[in-house]
Amino acid sequence: MKMNKILSCILIEWRKLIKSKLSIITACTVCLVPFIVGIFAAMMKYPEYFKNLGLISAKMEMMRITDWPSYLMSLSQVISIGGLLIFGFTTSWTFGREYSDKTMIDLLVIPIKRETIVLSKFIVIALWSYFISIIALILGLLAGKLIGLSGWNSIIVFKGIFTFAYCTTLTILLSTPVGFFACLGRGYLSPLAFIIFTVLFSQLGSALNLGEYIPWSVPALASGITGKMIFNLGGIISLFGVSISGFILTIAWWRYADYN
Repeated sequence: MKMNKILSCILIEWRKLIKSKLSIITACTVCLVPFIVGIFAAMMKYPEYFKNLGLISAKMEMMRITDWPSYLMSLSQVISIGGLLIFGFTTSWTFGREYSDKTMIDLLVIPIKRETIVLSKFIVIALWSYFISIIALILGLLAGKLIGLSGWNSIIVFKGIFTFAYCTTLTILLSTPVGFFACLGRGYLSPLAFIIFTVLFSQLGSALNLGEYIPWSVPALASGITGKMIFNLGGIISLFGVSISGFILTIAWWRYADYN
């Protein structure tokens, strides 16, 4: 019976997400990941066509996408940073819309435990985030093939896909605090402010060489954004700590907060 309620909640939340404009917005936005990386890869592969583009040409030397290993690594880097925004925005909408649409009171009186509703929302957020990330990865692989990058082999591709999946998972886990701030602020403004803060905070931490200890910098560092993949146990622990704390705080808010 309990599993049936969870599945029912997941199905309802999934339908709400799919039928909303957010699904189109996030799906289109995530397509920017392979587009951005593909553009820079094409610039490195065919520099003669981009030599008169000024500032964009100068960016080529920063990316250094010359083969499949660097290309796949760049895909992981972009999803690690962009995912904080895209997945966070999905979480903000999923929880914040209940307040803006004034449906929160309806959810509180239905005969389903509040933690079940929260769990179903986070599951749908994760499923949708994985779905659009897979789209980005497939488009990225197709773009790489069209560009004609060198160094393709099954081991490199498998390693690149694994890194992409790993970084995507870590980034999705960081979405749980956004759900709490959406509940705390009872809308979209607070979680969006929190998302912007985390992105800026992670960039500042990386600039000060403290990124491996900042949860929101861990996915990007694991993708090899500094030139090598950094796996710091302390950073991973802090990331899981933030994720679990966000999940628990969100459930606690739904169970104990005053909604009057």
